[in-house]
Amino acid sequence: MFDVVSIGSATKDIFLFTGGANLKPGINSHFLEMPFDKKIEIKDVIYTTGGSATNSAASFAKFGKKVSVIAKIGNDGEAEFIKKDLEDRKIDTGHLIASNGRSQFSTILVPKKGEMVILTYRGLEKEIKPSELKLDFKSKWMYMGPLPYQDYTSLLDVTDYCETNDIKMVINPGSSELDGGIKRMEGLMKKVDVISMNDEEARRFVGFGNDIKNLIKLGSYAKKAAIITKGENGLLVFDGKYIYAADAFRTKQINFIGAGDSFLSGFINALIDDKGIEDAINLGSYNASKVIQQYGAKAGLIGNYPEKRVKIKKVVYGKKKY
Repeated sequence: MFDVVSIGSATKDIFLFTGGANLKPGINSHFLEMPFDKKIEIKDVIYTTGGSATNSAASFAKFGKKVSVIAKIGNDGEAEFIKKDLEDRKIDTGHLIASNGRSQFSTILVPKKGEMVILTYRGLEKEIKPSELKLDFKSKWMYMGPLPYQDYTSLLDVTDYCETNDIKMVINPGSSELDGGIKRMEGLMKKVDVISMNDEEARRFVGFGNDIKNLIKLGSYAKKAAIITKGENGLLVFDGKYIYAADAFRTKQINFIGAGDSFLSGFINALIDDKGIEDAINLGSYNASKVIQQYGAKAGLIGNYPEKRVKIKKVVYGKKKY
């Protein structure tokens, strides 16, 4: 029996700290400026793993949970690197899907602290098929991170299996699910216990311009809780009775990779430990605050409940307007 099985992506992440590139502000975003026909010196390099499945699994494992990962990898050096990293963290690799071909990887260019450009190669993960999933396990929870499937209906095999085997489900939707919209996803949404996404994703998925309206709509489906994260502005949680508005722990951010997985895995870890929503918010928020202080999705992960508490405002739904 596993505590959690995490399904999603598994990548090798390569951080390149550059000296001859700069991020400059643009109209709607930032742009990377690099000189042509010149060598750009690399000051440092970090090799680590990433992807929703391995990030969340590493977080659960830090808290001593028994975890397995479902992700598709190739037969190359990147696959060996990913598998060894999981094994070193005492994470079960028996449900990895190995296939001939190239594994996924990301190269992250870091001009200076707090700035990054991510170059991602999806590899085999985008070709995963429902028939390849090893749905033969027993687990308390299924963690479904952003999935690279071309067709989000592949998730239905997973949710059906979880429902049949009394496995609680948490989902952090990816692009294919978000593109489907809330109406097309209703069948899946009604089966999940916790759903989490950021405020921009919620507006895209649900359709309202108001975070509270989007939260309540998501909460009308999720059995346990709906979450909308807002970066440095904190987050919102709705459990069907109360709306929780939480601040973020104040800290200097140099990395954003893995922040979402570290929060959500911390939140679910608390629920596994029979903690309440406020403890779940606090643990997830603190976990994320530590991850964003170090490069990589896993370097800052914690393994204990923090003494520090984040400010949380709790009101009965329907009794007060925000």
